[in-house]
Amino acid sequence: MPTANNQGIKIYYEVVGEGPPIVFGHGAMGNISMWQGYGYVEMLKDKYKLILVDARGHGQSDKLYTRAAYDCKPMVDDVIAVLDDLGIAQTHYWGFSMGGYTGFGLAKYYPQRLRSLILGGASPYNNDDPTKPHPLMGMMRRGIEEGVEAMIDAYRVWAGGTVHPTSEARLRTLDPRAMLAFFEYSPDETGLEAVLPTMTMPCLLYIGDQDDPEDILTYAKQIPNAVTLVLPGLNHAQTSAAVDLIVPRALEFLDTGR
Repeated sequence: MPTANNQGIKIYYEVVGEGPPIVFGHGAMGNISMWQGYGYVEMLKDKYKLILVDARGHGQSDKLYTRAAYDCKPMVDDVIAVLDDLGIAQTHYWGFSMGGYTGFGLAKYYPQRLRSLILGGASPYNNDDPTKPHPLMGMMRRGIEEGVEAMIDAYRVWAGGTVHPTSEARLRTLDPRAMLAFFEYSPDETGLEAVLPTMTMPCLLYIGDQDDPEDILTYAKQIPNAVTLVLPGLNHAQTSAAVDLIVPRALEFLDTGR
């Protein structure tokens, strides 16, 4: 079982395919099965070396129970630990939601390690409101207090009424105590918007049109080499599964940088 070590924290990863490397960072409450179950791996493995990483607190990586453990810098360092473990100096990076925020962190702390960025459903802004709990914290508390079925029911409501089988399988593997720590508000997080003008690597930004596309369209203007893709009729959860819409455009982007 391949793991990288970041200051004692074990980060699980898998490598599939051959070619230029792409690191994949999943969203919160996910794991590497997002990329496998939705079909990304099958569609990309013949052209690229796919490095699928379980973020700390998720999947088969170590679980941590303090909010500080999930700050941006240590999560970015986890990705670098995987690259160093594989001896890879530079890579494409593809992140969705939480994984997309990690992508902005990579651009801030390790831009020299990036060939390009593909970021879906992600924002560099800190939109947390210290007076309001994260909407998914209640879901995690239900998981702790009532069990996994109650947590899945809450997720079904949040996701708009349906849960993809791949998503449900991931939810059943969650450690809700670790996720509750992840979703706790941290007043020290100020966001990563300052990095936007410095992101000179090619960037593809995508989002569903039911998932606040104005956010992406606004910050994309500050990124020198950004292109955007807005997917019609999709919310946040649905966008993660829209491989037939996303992967062809991503392949074009990876080939041309545009």
